[in-house]
Amino acid sequence: MNQPARIVQLDDRVIGHIAAGEVVERPAQVVKELVENSIDAGSTQIVVEIENGGFESIKITDNGSGICEEDLPLSLDRHATSKLRTESDLAEIGTLGFRGEALASIGMVSHLTISSRPPNSQGRKIDMNNGSKGVVQPIGIAEGTSIEVNRIFQNQPARLSFQRRPATETSKIVDVLVSHALSHPSVGFKLISEDRTILEIPRVIEMEDRLYDILGQQASKMIPLLIPPEDANAPGEESWSGWVSTPDISRGKGDDVHILINGRPVAAQPFLQSIKRGYKTRLMQGRHPVAVLLLDLPPNEVDVNVHPTKREVRLKNSWRVLERLERSIAYTLQSVPTEPESSGIITGIASRISKVDDTRVDDKPAWATSAQVSLTGKEPIEFKPKVKSRPVSQPESSQTTITGIEPIFPALSVGERDLHRHAGCDAEDIENTEPLGPIINELPAMEPLAQFADSYILVQAEEELLLIDQHALHERVRYERLRHDESLWQPQKRITPVPLNLDSRQIARLESRIEDLVDMGFIIQKNATGYSIISAPALLSATELEPFIHDILLDMSEDGAPLSTLENRKDHLAFLNACRGAVKANERLNLAQMRRLLDDMRRIPNPWACVHGRPTAMRIPLNSLDYHFGRHG
Repeated sequence: MNQPARIVQLDDRVIGHIAAGEVVERPAQVVKELVENSIDAGSTQIVVEIENGGFESIKITDNGSGICEEDLPLSLDRHATSKLRTESDLAEIGTLGFRGEALASIGMVSHLTISSRPPNSQGRKIDMNNGSKGVVQPIGIAEGTSIEVNRIFQNQPARLSFQRRPATETSKIVDVLVSHALSHPSVGFKLISEDRTILEIPRVIEMEDRLYDILGQQASKMIPLLIPPEDANAPGEESWSGWVSTPDISRGKGDDVHILINGRPVAAQPFLQSIKRGYKTRLMQGRHPVAVLLLDLPPNEVDVNVHPTKREVRLKNSWRVLERLERSIAYTLQSVPTEPESSGIITGIASRISKVDDTRVDDKPAWATSAQVSLTGKEPIEFKPKVKSRPVSQPESSQTTITGIEPIFPALSVGERDLHRHAGCDAEDIENTEPLGPIINELPAMEPLAQFADSYILVQAEEELLLIDQHALHERVRYERLRHDESLWQPQKRITPVPLNLDSRQIARLESRIEDLVDMGFIIQKNATGYSIISAPALLSATELEPFIHDILLDMSEDGAPLSTLENRKDHLAFLNACRGAVKANERLNLAQMRRLLDDMRRIPNPWACVHGRPTAMRIPLNSLDYHFGRHG
C-alpha cells in the first residue's frame, strides 16, 4: 500500500511564481495592472511604451501622486497596498486595484524597475530581478511614477511558449487602454510601440468628446441611453447610462460593447444577451451593436474580487440590473429616431430591401416594417402587417431564369428568412458557371422533378427522394468555388479609393497587422483624412469593403490568430462571401439551372451541409414511402 504524500510548506519563491501565474498571464495584463495603479494614484496623463508587443519591454509613466521613499521596498511585497486597511473595506472597494499583488507578481517573472517622485520630494528607484529585490537608489525624475518591465517571462520559458504574436499582444494592449480611456475621460493616454505613437487619446471634460476620440465619426451615430418612465421609481439604487449605436452599425463580434461598472471596465459577455434583446429584431442574427454602457450602483452590491484579472464581477441583483438594461435599450431605440432614409425606414434595414422591383418593396416582412419610426421621432408608426402567402411554384416550362437578389447573411431565423426573400442583388449565374471539377462524392446522378415554394428542389436520386434547400446548397457550392478560384484572390485596383471609417482600436490593429492584410490582397493607403483601400480581392464589391475590413480587424484581435496562414485566410474570406451571390429563397429556377446545381452537388466534399452547418437536403428512401403508404406486409 502506497504511503500518503507528505504536506510541506511551499517557500516564498514558489508561492510568488504561483501568484504570478494567476495575475500576470500576458503583457497586456501587466499593462492593465500598472495603468490601474496609475489611475488610482490620481494621474491625468499616462504614457505606455512597449517593444515587441511588450515581451521585450514595457514602460508606464504617469504624473500621479507617486510612492514615498519608505514605501518603495514594501510595494514589492505580496499583499502590500495603500488601498485597503481592514476586512470591512473589501465590501466597498472604490479603487481599481486593491490586492497588492501586481508589482510583486510582475517582479517575479521579469526585471522590474520602479522610479517615483512624490510632490516636494526627491526621486528614488528600486529594482526587482526575477524575485530578487534591490535597494533604494536616488534618480532624477519628474513628479509621478515610472515603471519599467523588461524581458517578461524570460525565466519562465514554458509560459513564454504559450504567448501569442507581438502584433496580437499590441492589439490587446490597445484594448486595455481604450477601455480605461472610456471609463476615465479626465485621463489622457498615449501608447508608443517601437518608438512610434499608435494611440493617443487626450484628456477631456465631456464624455461625448472621448467617444469621438475613440470611435471617430461613428460617434455621431451613437444614441444616448434613455431610461423608461416606469423605471424612475423602480426598486434598487442601480442606474444605467451611456450610448448605443443605431441599428445600421453592427459588428461580427461583441468586442465593441464596453461595460463600465462604477468606473471599472468589465467583461461584456454577461450583458450581451440583454443588449441584443433590447435591440429585438433590429439586428441581424449573429451581429452585435457598438455600445458604451455605464452602470452605477452601491459598491456593496458588486463583488469585484472573484477573479485575479478583475474583469469578471458578480452583481447582487443581476436579474434586476439586466432587465433594466434591456428595457432602457428598447425604450431608447423606440423613442429616439435614427437616421431615416427617404422612405422613412431605419438605415440599414432599408439597404437590405430590394430597390429593383417596386412590387416587392411594399411587401416587406412585418418585423421590418415595425422598425419604422416617424420623422419627428415622437411616436413610432403603427403598422398592420400584411398576411403574406408563400409562393406557389409553377411548372418548369413557365419558370424563368434567376432575376437576382441582394446578398445578406444566411437565414437562421424566421425573420432572417423573410429578409432573404425581400433583399435584392445580383446572384451568380448557376447555369453558365464552370464546373467545380471531377465528381468526388458517392451521390448518384440526380434528376430534378419540380421546385416547391420557389425555395426547395424535389429530386429523384435512384431509390431516394431528395428535398433540397436551393440557397443552402448553392452557398456550399459557392464556398468551394471561391475557395479554389485563385483569380478571385488577386488584388484588383479600385477605380476610386474606398475610404475607411475606423476608430482608434481599429487603426491600431490595422497598423500592427498591415502585412497580413497585404497578403490577403488588400492595399490600404494612409492619407490626410484617414485610410483608404486602393486595392482589394476581386470578389469583394466596393460596398462590402468597409464592413468586411471591420470584421477582419476584429478577427485579427483574437488569440490564436485564425488568419495566420494564407490557407486559413482563403477559408475565412470564402466563408464570409459564400452567401453573397448565392441564389436565395423565393427565386424560381429553370430546369437547366436545377440540373447544374445538382451536378455541382456531386463535385463538393460535403454536400449535406452549408458553410454554417445547416442541412442542404432531406433524404426520403423509397422503402420509407412504401412503408408509409402500406406497401409492405
